[in-house]
Amino acid sequence: MAVTSKFLIIKQNEEKNSKLLSDIEGYNLTMKSGVHFVDGIDISRLIITEPNFVDKVASSKIKKKFEKLINMIQIVCEVGDEDESGEGYRIALDESEKLKQELWNKYKKFISDEKLELMTKKIEILEDELKLRLELLLEAKYKEDEKEKGHSR
Repeated sequence: MAVTSKFLIIKQNEEKNSKLLSDIEGYNLTMKSGVHFVDGIDISRLIITEPNFVDKVASSKIKKKFEKLINMIQIVCEVGDEDESGEGYRIALDESEKLKQELWNKYKKFISDEKLELMTKKIEILEDELKLRLELLLEAKYKEDEKEKGHSR
């Protein structure tokens, strides 16, 4: 018969306590697949329960995702003049909205409210800039189309 539940055993002062892993509150980390150590123990999941450490780990993950978003936006803005449809700006807007939703849905309970608000404001500033650039691009395209219609008479 297969084991369906996993338990954590905590030994404190010669007294053994056990808890069901699904009952433990904390930040879940899953390990990369395909990484195995010859002399080590394979770990599939790690739960961090120390609040300060959880805040640091979650903030680090958010920072990496934010840097990826910034790099994407930087590339889109550099190539933006060549992209007449504005598709790059729309993709970057979708990614920024996705990160903002992930912040509020996934990381809200793990990071401080100050960090959450600060990251949200930063993302909103980036979104405003992208929307402005997209609007200017579409307006320029519209004016160009109007000129072409005017010359065709």
